[in-house]
Amino acid sequence: MTDRSGKAPERQFQALNRPKRLSDEIARQISERIATGVFAPGERMPTEAELAVEFAVGRSAIREAIAKLRQEGLVTTRQGVGAFVTEDPGAASFQIDTDGLRTIEDFRHVMELRMELEVSVAAMAARRRSRAQLEKVEEAFQALKSRLERGEAAVDEQHAFHRAIAIASNNPHFRDFMQFLASRIRVALSVETERATGGRDAARKLLREFEGILTAVRLGDPDKARRAAWFHLLRSADRLGLRGLQGWEESRMTLIGENLIPVCAPADPQPRKPRFTPPPGACDCHAHIFGPESRYPYTRHRTYTPPDALLPAYKHMLATLGIQRAVIVQPSVYGTDNRATLDAIRAGGPDFRGVVVVDENIDTAEMERMHEAGVRGVRINLLFKSGIEVSDVRRLAEKIAPFGWHMQMLIDVSEFADIRETLGRLPVDVVFDHLGHMPTSIGTDHPGFQEMLSLLADGRAWAKISGAYRITSASRTPYDDVAPYARAIIAANPERVVWASDWPHPYVNIPMPNDGDLLDMLDDWAPDAATRDRILATNPAKLYGFEESSF
Repeated sequence: MTDRSGKAPERQFQALNRPKRLSDEIARQISERIATGVFAPGERMPTEAELAVEFAVGRSAIREAIAKLRQEGLVTTRQGVGAFVTEDPGAASFQIDTDGLRTIEDFRHVMELRMELEVSVAAMAARRRSRAQLEKVEEAFQALKSRLERGEAAVDEQHAFHRAIAIASNNPHFRDFMQFLASRIRVALSVETERATGGRDAARKLLREFEGILTAVRLGDPDKARRAAWFHLLRSADRLGLRGLQGWEESRMTLIGENLIPVCAPADPQPRKPRFTPPPGACDCHAHIFGPESRYPYTRHRTYTPPDALLPAYKHMLATLGIQRAVIVQPSVYGTDNRATLDAIRAGGPDFRGVVVVDENIDTAEMERMHEAGVRGVRINLLFKSGIEVSDVRRLAEKIAPFGWHMQMLIDVSEFADIRETLGRLPVDVVFDHLGHMPTSIGTDHPGFQEMLSLLADGRAWAKISGAYRITSASRTPYDDVAPYARAIIAANPERVVWASDWPHPYVNIPMPNDGDLLDMLDDWAPDAATRDRILATNPAKLYGFEESSF
């Protein structure tokens, strides 16, 4: 296929990846080319025959795709001449296809839109609502309450409540867009409501979420309304199988006031022994020490407030599980003040190592002192810190490379583009936190997860099989939906995998697990004793610089 100059334009489409409907995927790829200007406004599209060859499909799929694009206002057709990009495709480019809400990724995209929009709408309604508008919100809530208390689905009533909130914002654009959105998310809302009305307890929880929004609007408190709407949408995401998505925590709202910082539940103080005996030199490769707060104050703009989780309690947990070694990781609540972490690893002795949080301005002398104390890595958060760029990560990696430290990455591998290209070329080892921190509902075939596996397979990265409760859609151990992810990681390269408890499990929004149950899950994921022992002892000794001869 050539353009008017006789040269082949750079319009290479991607190979189709077994979409549910070929025409949908064809239309998506063409619409992307229109949006990015590869196909210019008014330009004639390639012929039906040319597109059929390029996509390697039949002409019927091309015709269906063009019809879809025409319906969306992106192309026009002229009898006997062909299809053309419309003169103003941008005006018609925004679409939410109700038939297209088939996969968890589809729900995720719509939820992300709702998350950012509805939070602002609720805050504006709390600030601007009139008495008459508040009465309409109250009426919508009562109708919703009545249906839910009867154990019935309340999809229409939920729409009516959100619509009343949008009207109370007194912004006609919010009102109109919320109306547009509501008519197109019925599939997602129906799925969510079905899961939320499976029992009285679930219905009561859903009702409390709406009541929280109503109360804030009634009080005229925009900050409270923002948090209540955020909490409701987080739970909606949970019900749709989207738990664990980075950046969707209640913590996003903590900057509106110290009193709104959520308080964590404490770890189970009675860990039980696992069903197998860990090998000598077994290591817990990710845990935190918190407090006492009077000595180690938390940063003001933290994402949660943990109860004290002190070294003696942690050592008791290790002894119960039969774990000899530990890696203390700097938690976010301390920012770059690493004193609590450094003091803990010094007190722990030669069987303890540490991972700290620093910025690129740290001097060599300070790094030398940290190394002497037992630090062997730096933790980087590429999702919660606004403004961090890949170039910043590389500069820090180059700074820590002479010490042999690794870079521990807290990222959602389903959201981070070009993992292999970006992280695989750093001059230090990369360690992926918490199984890649990708919600289990997305599936192990996701390209981001597969890129992480490829780095493991090549020996260019490590992974911690930990924090399963942060990505599961289940509520209690053994979190069966996590098993395929853990097993895929182990299969990719069992010599590049370590295990961790993530004690004291800060900011977990499902029932607190017992640490013995968490270690038993490793027995399910790696039933071969030799592989399990490698994950628990041999691999950590290599990654964190323990002397293997000492065990």
